[in-house]
Amino acid sequence: AARPPPRPPHGPHRRSTNRHLAATPSKPGMAMAATAPIRCDGKVTWMAFEPESYEHQLQEKTSAMRSLFGAVLAGVEVQIFPSMPAHFRQRARFAMCRFDGVLKFALFDKDAPRVAVDRFPVASREINELMPRLLAAVASSEALSTGLEACHFLGTQTGDMLVSLIYGEPMHSDWRAAAEAMRAELSLPALLGRAKGTRVVLDRDSVDETYALHDGRRLTYRQVEGSFSNPSAAMCEKTLDWLCESARLIAAERARRGGGAAPAQSLLLELYSGNGNHTVALATHFSHVLAVEIDRRLCAAAEHNLASNGVRNATVLAADSGRFCRSLLRKLDRGAKEAAAGRTAAPPDAELGGREEPTQPAAEAAAPSANPTTRWLEEARGRTDVILVDPPRCGLDADTLRLVSYFDHVLYISCNPEALLDNLQRGGLLQTHAVVRSAIFDHFAYTPHLECAVLLRRRTLCE
Repeated sequence: AARPPPRPPHGPHRRSTNRHLAATPSKPGMAMAATAPIRCDGKVTWMAFEPESYEHQLQEKTSAMRSLFGAVLAGVEVQIFPSMPAHFRQRARFAMCRFDGVLKFALFDKDAPRVAVDRFPVASREINELMPRLLAAVASSEALSTGLEACHFLGTQTGDMLVSLIYGEPMHSDWRAAAEAMRAELSLPALLGRAKGTRVVLDRDSVDETYALHDGRRLTYRQVEGSFSNPSAAMCEKTLDWLCESARLIAAERARRGGGAAPAQSLLLELYSGNGNHTVALATHFSHVLAVEIDRRLCAAAEHNLASNGVRNATVLAADSGRFCRSLLRKLDRGAKEAAAGRTAAPPDAELGGREEPTQPAAEAAAPSANPTTRWLEEARGRTDVILVDPPRCGLDADTLRLVSYFDHVLYISCNPEALLDNLQRGGLLQTHAVVRSAIFDHFAYTPHLECAVLLRRRTLCE
């Protein structure tokens, strides 16, 4: 998500909708009249769109983050991935308000849709080119404009586009006919309308995005309307490249500790996996991936994305991450106590007949247990190689932190550096793990916010 203030756009359980860009009112049917002061110059207090000063703004943000982390990142290379200076968002959300009686796109500022805009230069060129044409078509149609409170654009780098019109009252009886006519006139790939209890989809409710990675792969992702997806495709590609390079470094470290012999691939547990954005890219670096996600629509999208990219060594579990972590923790704690008492069963290697990885893809394995925790233990044989977390803005809770501490390698993606630092310091991760790699991704250009990532390694493996 790019996630400008005050709260970044997250999925249902981790990335809440950004009120500056997602402008649907909190109460259905609430009038969307602009509230004073009305400004029509497109400037908002939470974003300083000044392309000529972008590098300076980024330098200030990165310097502030280095100062915040201090000794935690001492001696650690911090890679910085800048944003494009303009047209870097494939997603944009606007309130629809009347300013002096004229229907306009509007941005939230100070908790109200105060700022009318004709264009939005941080959004893609395709969105900006469509905005005036769509507005003219909607404004000229009583069926489309009556009760309209918000308009959402979901685009891709390849030109796919879904427009969602959000209503605060029952949709007009002629809405479908008017929408079909507008869709044909504007050559819209997909269009939908939503009101309380009603959802009308013309063609489809998703777009298909393609990411090109440095290793030559081109990965295709289905992104579903109303569910989280990364709004900056270019920055997402950089994040995936960084994660894949981190996975290669983990493999190299395991090989080094094994005396140069090629070890079996690691297992990856991924929490807050969304639509499989990271899962699809990382699966090739692991023998098996277990991805946990609470939103069933995102789980369905993840299953589609895994299949469309030919990934057969990943399992998606529709489960509450907190509940899953607590259940898995109980089993791992029990195993640790048994190990301390000398009552362990055969080690993982022995259980697998001398092999560390499962001998066949999950799709070909025997029917797994329906219980998510048992399923993970069946597939991982109790191993805790690598975990990837991409938590809410508040960071990881105490139970998840304790679970994470069991793993040898931790990949942590954070949309809130302060929460990450708190998890590292007060949460205790730095007691068991050391930061060996870090990155800054400027998903939120022209705002004070940054996304960052760290690779942590168990301290006993750093000796």
